[in-house]
Amino acid sequence: MGYPTLSGRRQPNQRKSGERRAILRLAVLLCLTTAFAERPVALAASKTNDVCRTLTEDTNYKVRVQAALVLGKLGDASAVGCLSRALTDQNKTVRAMAAQALGQIGDPTAADVLRALAKRDSDSFVKAQTEKALALLSGAPGGPKKMKMFLNFGPFTGGVKSAIGEPVKVVRDTLQAELGKLPLVSLVALPDAGKNGATAFWIDGNVTRLDEVAGGSSTEVSCGVKVMVARWPSKSIISWTSAEASVQSGSRPRDRETARQECLEATAGQLAEDLAKFFKAQGG
Repeated sequence: MGYPTLSGRRQPNQRKSGERRAILRLAVLLCLTTAFAERPVALAASKTNDVCRTLTEDTNYKVRVQAALVLGKLGDASAVGCLSRALTDQNKTVRAMAAQALGQIGDPTAADVLRALAKRDSDSFVKAQTEKALALLSGAPGGPKKMKMFLNFGPFTGGVKSAIGEPVKVVRDTLQAELGKLPLVSLVALPDAGKNGATAFWIDGNVTRLDEVAGGSSTEVSCGVKVMVARWPSKSIISWTSAEASVQSGSRPRDRETARQECLEATAGQLAEDLAKFFKAQGG
């Protein structure tokens, strides 16, 4: 009759113990980094290589996560190489923390690998950390200048039949005029917009409502517009927004026509405000 060996019973605990020791070692280093903040360069120069080795070689993802956090705190630009390699780590949390660390270090040479990660990684947490890192790099001294944000507008078809023609033009013109006021927005559609790091969006939608209700000598015009924002050139939808308005007018044809235009302009103006907030958050 066989008996379980002592080493066999302890093996899982040994693994956990090794994990705890590695994380504790990195945690102590992180504390030292904070405590000696007035000498970060000297501390980073002596420790970055060891932490980079842990980030790229340790088999436990929790340890690799801690290593990425420490590298971000160290702020040593020599860690950009190993952090860039960690962006392909099989664990999403490691990828996210590596991206965060690159943003904290602030070396503009990391911008290209971060943009590549933002395009290929489908995880929302990784994308969020990558976008934050890119935002930090765009404002770093010597970092890349912010590029124009290109907006392309669709035909705005498919809405109610009463909106065909001039009403659609009113909506598109109003949106283009208001969004064109944003400092970094360009309404000139370039063939390569959306490639080589350029940020580009496709804006389309339709007039969902355009009604007139007569009441004695007056008329109430009600309108509604729905707009979508998609990435360009893929046209993958990332946002929907809608707005409605109503305008009182006289009963004469000219009055009703003016009321329709005012209603659509007001609705498109509301949508432009919502879209402006979205594009400002994107860097525009």
